[in-house]
Amino acid sequence: MRFFFNTHDKLKIQDELGREFAAPSEAVAFAKHLAADLRCLETAVRPALAIEVVAENAGCIHRELVF
Repeated sequence: MRFFFNTHDKLKIQDELGREFAAPSEAVAFAKHLAADLRCLETAVRPALAIEVVAENAGCIHRELVF
């Protein structure tokens, strides 16, 4: 199943390629790791920054805050 990882903040960045995962739980775990990576790279705390996990056929299944 293909999942997309859209970034939300002041601007919305949509993932156009997505990634294949066997289960939604794997996609959520990937979003948590992606959020941790962004926390390490970001120099300023941005409370609105989040990663939204979108399933190919089901819409938004999870929203992971970065900070």
